[in-house]
Formats: sequence, structure tokens, C-alpha cells
Amino acid sequence: MWYSIRQWNTLGLKPIPQTAPDTAPRRLLRDVVFDKLLAAIVDGTLEPGERLNDDDLTKWLGVSRTPVREAIAQLHTFGLVDIEANRFPRVARRDDALYAEATAFLAGLHQLAREWGLANLTTTTRRQTSKDVAAAVKQLEARDISGVSALLDIQGRLAVASGNNLLVQAEEPLRIRVKFLSPADPDAFDWDALIVASRDLQALVAKE
Repeated sequence: MWYSIRQWNTLGLKPIPQTAPDTAPRRLLRDVVFDKLLAAIVDGTLEPGERLNDDDLTKWLGVSRTPVREAIAQLHTFGLVDIEANRFPRVARRDDALYAEATAFLAGLHQLAREWGLANLTTTTRRQTSKDVAAAVKQLEARDISGVSALLDIQGRLAVASGNNLLVQAEEPLRIRVKFLSPADPDAFDWDALIVASRDLQALVAKE
């Protein structure tokens, strides 16, 4: 028998719970697979040069081949996967010369991100950015490689704050590629230059 809400209340029955509508944007499966493969490549679970077999990946991720292939194609555009005709895709190998070129290009994009993005920060986002930069400075002073990644991501958020979609579309894949190509040896970094750059950014955030 169907009861109205009023009848439910009159009979002393527990009211039907009212579920708030789900306003969170739904993510495409290919994007979920992309994030998982990206994390596995960056953290070394999938090693440079390792073959990416569709059957193995679908079993590992529990998805069909289509989102796996779409994710691999996107990783290829990011420079993290090599694709050749009649061969399985492979995780790209690190290349010092390419890393130097990509880092220089990314530095130019991040200069624009600072110029265009800082002015658009709200009081809340500026305060959070200031805290994040301060934390990155401490990591860099401690010669902690994670500080390098943190500094890159902060400037990536400034690119988003700029409101320029072309900048965002160019910056994100290049930043991910630089992080992938980044050396694992702490001695390979110019820590003094990184500390100066992070402190300069810290001063710019506080100045605006």
C-alpha cells in the first residue's frame, strides 16, 4: 500500500529519508583509469620501458579495454608513454636532455601563471597558497625532492587561477612530464636556485 508523507507521520512510521541530490560532477571512466596509470608511472610501479599490455591492464584495473586504450593515448600525448606501430605501448624512458628542455619551457609558462594568476586569487586561496609556498620552502631547504614537485604544483594552480584555458592546457601535461622526467638523485638539483625561486614566489604572494 502507498502512503503519503502525512500518513506515514500519522501512523508513527519512520519517514522516508530525503537524500540530497548528488551535485558532484561524474568522472569518465577513462579519466579514472588515466589517473591510476599516471600514479603508477610516476611512483615507479610501472617502470620506464615496461610494456603496457591491454589484457594485463584490464585485469589489473578491472575495466574494459576502451578506457585503458583512451588513457594510454592521453598518456602518450603527455609524453609518458611511447607508441609505435605493431608494438605494445611502453612507459617512456627518462631523458636528461628532454628534461632540460621541458623544464625551461615550463619555467616560461609558470612566469605567465604568476603574472596572470596571482591577481585572481581570493583572500582564502591566497592564504592557502601562502601556506603551501612556505611549506615548499622548508622542504627545499631540507633538500627534500618532494618540495620540487610541490613548487611545480603550486604554480600549476596559479595557471588555473589565471582563467586562461590555453595556458592551463599547455601547462598541466608539461608539468606532469617534467615531474616524470625529474631525476631521483637529490644531488642533481640546484637547490640554491630552487630556494631563491620559491622565496621569490613567496614574496609575490604576500605582496599582492
